[in-house]
Amino acid sequence: MKTTHYLFLIVSLSVFLNSCSTSNNIGFKNHYYTENELMYAQKKDTSLFLKAHDYYGNVFIFNKSWVVDTTEKIVKGKGKLYNPERDLIDDGALFVHIDSVALFETNSPIKKVNHLLLPKTLLVMYNMAMAGFCLSVPKACFGSCPTFYTSETQNVFDTRAECFSNAISPSMEYEDIDDLSEKVSGGKHFSVTMKNEALETHMVNYVRLHVLPVKEHQYVLHGTDQNYYIVSQDIFPENASTTSENITTQLLRKDEAEWTSLADVKKLVTNEEIILSFPAEALSNRESGLKLTYRQTLLTTYMLYHAISYMGNEYSDILSSLERKKLNGTNVYSKFSEALGGIEVYIEELGGNENKWKYQGMFHETGPIAKNTQLCPLGILPEDQKNLRVKLVFNKGLWRFDEAILTTIEHKPEPVILHPEKVLSNGIEDVTGLIALNSDQNI
Repeated sequence: MKTTHYLFLIVSLSVFLNSCSTSNNIGFKNHYYTENELMYAQKKDTSLFLKAHDYYGNVFIFNKSWVVDTTEKIVKGKGKLYNPERDLIDDGALFVHIDSVALFETNSPIKKVNHLLLPKTLLVMYNMAMAGFCLSVPKACFGSCPTFYTSETQNVFDTRAECFSNAISPSMEYEDIDDLSEKVSGGKHFSVTMKNEALETHMVNYVRLHVLPVKEHQYVLHGTDQNYYIVSQDIFPENASTTSENITTQLLRKDEAEWTSLADVKKLVTNEEIILSFPAEALSNRESGLKLTYRQTLLTTYMLYHAISYMGNEYSDILSSLERKKLNGTNVYSKFSEALGGIEVYIEELGGNENKWKYQGMFHETGPIAKNTQLCPLGILPEDQKNLRVKLVFNKGLWRFDEAILTTIEHKPEPVILHPEKVLSNGIEDVTGLIALNSDQNI
């Protein structure tokens, strides 16, 4: 029998956002507290500068004569040095060790970034000449998470994975696993295209393929507990309902007919529920799980950039503060994820006069572009249970649901891990990039 393999993409990297906002030249910047103040602030100078925020809260502001000394691993030039209280403490020839810098900030894109600066956050603050462009093409200024494609069309609607949407600074770097929904048999090579579709800097530590062998009637799902599961028999819901409508037809299969709801107009953090009812006879004494295909709406994107707009020119100070907290051993979490939460899964336990809902796990994956298909293990059902009710609890307006079905679990396999053997950058072979990806260095 021919062996078929199921593919997952595993990536570790960070995204550094570039923002369309104003910035003042060498003198220390003003603070803006509303969108209007920021939009209509007047620039006095447009010459190039570089700001270096160190891990101790100091800010070095170099004028356009700054250079990178690769031997000493420093940035040097003429400028001004401010302490954490933003008092001027030095003015003239300055230098700063690159390893002590949490964030670099400039008001103009650097055509060729020195390799010593690559692991650092490089925040580009564009002047108001970019405002019209940002308003007409918001995706170019407001970010686009790196997208991965396996087809030749590479249309955004064909993306198979959207990675590390939360990692907007080095302290938020994490590993991401995405289901490519690809079954392959035979052949010697498999290609994945990563695209940077907006004005961002993506720092990639490594990219791997996890390959798992399956039989013809099987497929693989990545679990909410980070394990892989071989699954086979699918069981569809007899009913799926919210408190106000029946949504069974939208959740029967992965078919682009998604169901979503509007956020609460008065309180963004408001929960709602979906109740799913399944026939359970086929699951008696068998391990099962809930298979969910879902993605986020633009609610987190709205909240992130609205928060950034209120930060004004203090944005760079806040980002550098995050990096200092990382250095001091403080874990930095996404406040949006904490506030909005994921998709909690409960099953109804029968018994006595009152049924109870038992927590099973939580789905969560940031990003509004690519769909995620995962499995929440539910354990083994009692032999005499005829029906199973599953409850999903989540924040209103945050999620789009495409499929919610039960499936039987065969076993938990271990993946074969494949490393890249060739890297092409804009169609040209990139040997340096290949070495970096296979040695967990930033590229």
